[in-house]
Amino acid sequence: MIRSALEGGLWDCHTHIYGPWETFPLPADAAYRPAAAPMTELLELHQRLGISHGVLVQAACYQTDHRALLSALAMTGGRYRGVALINDNTSDATFQALHDGGVRGIRFNFMGHLPGERNLGQLRRLAERVRPLGWHALLHGHLEQLLSVLDAWRDLDMPLVIDHMARQDATCELDEPRLKALEQHLEHEKRWIKLSGVDRMMQGAAAPWDAALPVARRLLDAAPERAIWGTDWPHPNIQGAAPDDDRLLDFICDVCGDAAAAEAVLVHNPRRLYF
Repeated sequence: MIRSALEGGLWDCHTHIYGPWETFPLPADAAYRPAAAPMTELLELHQRLGISHGVLVQAACYQTDHRALLSALAMTGGRYRGVALINDNTSDATFQALHDGGVRGIRFNFMGHLPGERNLGQLRRLAERVRPLGWHALLHGHLEQLLSVLDAWRDLDMPLVIDHMARQDATCELDEPRLKALEQHLEHEKRWIKLSGVDRMMQGAAAPWDAALPVARRLLDAAPERAIWGTDWPHPNIQGAAPDDDRLLDFICDVCGDAAAAEAVLVHNPRRLYF
């Protein structure tokens, strides 16, 4: 079994935390109101799965208030990193404080149910402000949306990470021309793919997710040294029951096919991106 051959140092590169509410309440205008999912619960999950490193992606419901994220990162002694949400009002001093606290990237949301700036010129200026810190930009949207971003930012000299396999629908025929265009973008030495969100690609279906294996393997083949993975725990805004995180780890091992590829995706690639 591939998982048993991994030597440790595994990364979960996509998680969110919510609460505890008495310390980190949501704002009155939160985009959504999830159940509490504090860092202590995430650490318990990771210990059970054999994961020692993680990435906390700032939840849209907290907007640009990063107190919960920074507090959680401080609990891990540098083993975990963060991805922030920023806007034009974010100061350089705040960027430095976030960096010192373990943040290594920013996320741009293009999904309709999530708030965020959509103007590519404005977003590019934000990306260029954090580039000197060595950060990356995480792009969350559907394939068609993200191709427009990648086309517009071909010359942007910083890592751009495609979130959740570009939110493709693996339950129907793939958009072959656009998938090939994404594969071409992933040939760029600073374009990354996150092989997460398979349950979303399968429209909430429970494991096994065999129908998603072909597209996931194609994306891995397109950028084997720039592919990473995450659970998306605690699975906000999903259809039906949350997926089994243990099965999600099994899935990425099946995508990788052998221990060497799994070591790259789960250990070596994220270490390079986040450290």
